[in-house]
Amino acid sequence: MRTPTLDLAAWKQTIDCVRADGGNTALLWMGGAFPSKKFPITWKYNAGHLNVQKNFAGKLIDYAHGQRIKVILGFTPFAYDGVNQYPIEHPELKATQRNGQPANFWGMHSWGYNLCPAREESQRFMLEYAREMIFDFYPNADGVLIESSDYAICYCANCREKYYESEFRFVRAFSDELWKAKPAAIIVVFPHYFSGQKVPGFDVAAAKLPFDPRWTLVFTPHSAHLDSALLKQASNSIAWDDAPTLGTPDKIRRAAQRAKQAGINGFIPSLEAFTFIPRPGEGGVTQTKSTPLKPFGFEWLPDGAMPFNELLVRVNRIAYREFSRNPDLNDGNFKSILARELLHHTDTVDDLLFLQDSWFLDRTWYLASPITRPTTLTPEQREKYRPRLDRIRDIEQRWRNHEPELNGVAKFITDKWDAFGQP
Repeated sequence: MRTPTLDLAAWKQTIDCVRADGGNTALLWMGGAFPSKKFPITWKYNAGHLNVQKNFAGKLIDYAHGQRIKVILGFTPFAYDGVNQYPIEHPELKATQRNGQPANFWGMHSWGYNLCPAREESQRFMLEYAREMIFDFYPNADGVLIESSDYAICYCANCREKYYESEFRFVRAFSDELWKAKPAAIIVVFPHYFSGQKVPGFDVAAAKLPFDPRWTLVFTPHSAHLDSALLKQASNSIAWDDAPTLGTPDKIRRAAQRAKQAGINGFIPSLEAFTFIPRPGEGGVTQTKSTPLKPFGFEWLPDGAMPFNELLVRVNRIAYREFSRNPDLNDGNFKSILARELLHHTDTVDDLLFLQDSWFLDRTWYLASPITRPTTLTPEQREKYRPRLDRIRDIEQRWRNHEPELNGVAKFITDKWDAFGQP
């Protein structure tokens, strides 16, 4: 939903990457990214999205099936992309903040308001929107992930401590409908409806409702902590982590180790590439932009290019592949695999990992590391990054004639600093 510039060909290339990495499941967030006929307000903000314009996701799902990859469609009930647009037309459905005020105008790309799930109209909207997505538009999908919001809930008199009971009404009703139509459908849900534990960030307890073992549970380090007792009731489970998008191979390894130690049998961390036009100030983008974000900050990519074969992302893809297979793979063996697959010279691997670490250091969902943007730094911040820059300059010079991809990334960074006028 936040990658509006990729066409069907680019998405097929993405599925090829999933298959090349040994993946068997792709998770596509479709909220706000399909041309709903019943609720056009849900995609109006995203009208330039190529799937909104051409509706090719069904063909993409068929292509994935041809690669033996299942496709799960993701959305967030009563919040986030697409869904949070509905209160723009129906402000009476806005959720209530803890201070008693209506929900704030907020978002990532899709700016809007979260809904109150205790309202019957909110429930009706959510059911019809989800039905349209899975039954009318993409009946060939293998299931859904229903992501409980991690940024806001409703504290109105009818929700408060019972918020997750209200949200669960939709989850239960939609699950029953989907399983009736497709008994083998994968339905991934959060533990907030069953665990009774405090939900991180909201100071309210999760619900304690009956768990249907057909649900697949998903756990995240920031908003849905592991529940060992609940996990034992589920036939399948998923561990999520932001490591491939924001981190390094070592962070990916630690996430895989946590999943293995917990007995979780699915590892689907995020590899998200934002290519929308941000609002001024959104995600640290201070200047007014009229062009799409470059995924991972790769400014050399043409608009619409699939970014997942770029050198620094391939490092994390290989880390995901190898640590999924063996979370305890040691550094030496991992480096040997990287060198064999990505480099011409085996003694370059430490420089590659240093460059990857530098690009992802302090990065955000929107932007690469501040080291790639010296004009935005204070003098103190520039001094902080200078020792790292010195080594990047050495990498650029040392591998200029031997490792073109490595040299190209290093040169991109040093050219930025040279253009800024810093020695």
